[in-house]
Amino acid sequence: MFLLVTAAALLLAALALFLKRRYHRQRAALPTGTLVSSDNLEQPCPVLFSTRYGLKGKPDAILRTPNGLAPIERKHSRAPHRPHDSDVIQAAAYCLLIEDNYGEAPLFMRIDYSGTWFDVPFTEKHRQWVFEVSERLRAARTKDTCSRSHNMPAKCRSCAQRPNCNQAL
Repeated sequence: MFLLVTAAALLLAALALFLKRRYHRQRAALPTGTLVSSDNLEQPCPVLFSTRYGLKGKPDAILRTPNGLAPIERKHSRAPHRPHDSDVIQAAAYCLLIEDNYGEAPLFMRIDYSGTWFDVPFTEKHRQWVFEVSERLRAARTKDTCSRSHNMPAKCRSCAQRPNCNQAL
C-alpha cells in the first residue's frame, strides 16, 4: 500500500512540474524547443558578431525548435495588429547573426509583444532588406546631419540622440 501511495505522489509531483513548465513556457511566448540562450540573469545571451555582414546584436533569446534555430525578440509595448517594421528588421538581423554564428539560417523569427506573439518567416526579402538598411545606416553615419524619420513626439522624448538633434519634436 505504501508503494502505491508513494508512486501516486511521485506521479502527481511529475504532472505538477510538467504543467508548471508548460505554463511558464506559454507565458514566455516560447514555442516547443530547447532554449539555446536567453537574456536573463541565470543564462545571459551573448552579443553575436558577424564580420561577414558587418552586424552585431543581442537577441532576447535563441531557441532550437524542431525546424532549427529561431531568434525571440521581446517587446514591452502593447501588441499591434501586425509586427512593426522596425521590430521585424531587428529580428531579421538576428537571423543573419544566428546564421553566421551557428551555421544555420533560421526559418522564422518570433516577436513577442507582452504575451501576444507573431511568428514571421525569415525570407530572402528580409535578408536583402537588412543589407539595404545597413548600407543606408553606414552611409548616414558619415554625414554631418541626419533627418528625423517620424512625427512622433514620444519617440523623440526617449531618443538617445535628442541632445544632438535640431529636429526634435
